[in-house]
Amino acid sequence: MVKIHPTALVDSHAELADDVEIGPYCTVGPHVKMGAGCRLISHAVVDGFTTMGEGNTVYPFATLGLLAQHKRSNAPDALLIIGDHNTFREHVTAHVGSDVDHKITQIGHRNLFLVASHIAHDCVLGDDIVMSNNATLAGHVHVGSRAVIGGLSAVLQFTHIGEGAMIGGMCGIGRDVIPYGLVMSGTRAVLNGLNLIGLQRMGVEKEMIFELQKAYKFLFDKQSELTFAERIEKLDNNTELNGNPLVMKLIDFVQHPSKNNIMQAE
Repeated sequence: MVKIHPTALVDSHAELADDVEIGPYCTVGPHVKMGAGCRLISHAVVDGFTTMGEGNTVYPFATLGLLAQHKRSNAPDALLIIGDHNTFREHVTAHVGSDVDHKITQIGHRNLFLVASHIAHDCVLGDDIVMSNNATLAGHVHVGSRAVIGGLSAVLQFTHIGEGAMIGGMCGIGRDVIPYGLVMSGTRAVLNGLNLIGLQRMGVEKEMIFELQKAYKFLFDKQSELTFAERIEKLDNNTELNGNPLVMKLIDFVQHPSKNNIMQAE
């Protein structure tokens, strides 16, 4: 049986699994769908055409499914689709998509969104991502699985963050970050190597990491006489390295950048 606190406002048309818990002073709109084990602790708002999978937890003052913050969009039928076992801490905001894109904001599974982090309209997020306090994604950003975005960092609209990338705190990200890339803050955000600790924690074999390092050094070699495009092509044709799935992800990523292009190394 659904547990709804007497002070909560839950629309009768909302579709809630039998064991959903809605805490004090929460608001749930008429088009919301929540799967088994979802829990709104208190003072949370879930509205719009928001679909949540199983086991999601929403902390106080988080708001999910409100309209996009977009001057040219007013799409009340746009969607926010959330997978399973995500945690939305206090003051997190995640908006529906916009009608200047596909009207969908999509969040995968087992992600952790810390206090006041923001997922804007039309973002697409994978699984096992961590967004630290006040980390912000502008519209249309894509974030690969297992990426970490540090506190107070902001990602420019349309930018792509690759799988397993690590973004340090207080970074302004205006270019695509390669899979497993490491970005540190400074006068400007720059690519600063690979997220080796993250790769080790994923259980990646050392030989695969060594090959990825070799590919990275070749691709971002500032002393090379080849253009970046020529280095991409040569790396793609390197039979020694292109059997490594991590290297292939790197090659595929740099071959298909967003309109903001690839962040370069120092």
